[in-house]
Amino acid sequence: MKKCRVLIVEDEQSVADALRIIMEDEGCDVSVAISGLDGLEQDARREFDLAITDVNLPDVSGLEVLRRLRESSPPRPVIVITAHYTPEIVSAAKEHGALAVLPKPFFPSDIINLVRQVFSDMDGVSQG
Repeated sequence: MKKCRVLIVEDEQSVADALRIIMEDEGCDVSVAISGLDGLEQDARREFDLAITDVNLPDVSGLEVLRRLRESSPPRPVIVITAHYTPEIVSAAKEHGALAVLPKPFFPSDIINLVRQVFSDMDGVSQG
């Protein structure tokens, strides 16, 4: 398997650090963006295999980041995390193509299982 490239868009430093550590432990190359615009700029410069974004960011909404990453070519799988886990947010995220929506705080195993699923699916596509 090629080394996975993950973009984390999270303005809360402790959450960004935890996600970075989880992803690096999975063998991923991780970039962290502290705002929605920063995340979109990083994605424009470098193609990522997966993004994890918070909904509430200081500039561009995480739902807008999700929408734009899903519209990019190729579309990026995106996991959405939020401290404001409501039916409206879940519905909006799913409508824009989120792979999953996880409430904060989340269990590391929840993220790990989703990431493994994404990269297992990618390996199947690249080998098939």
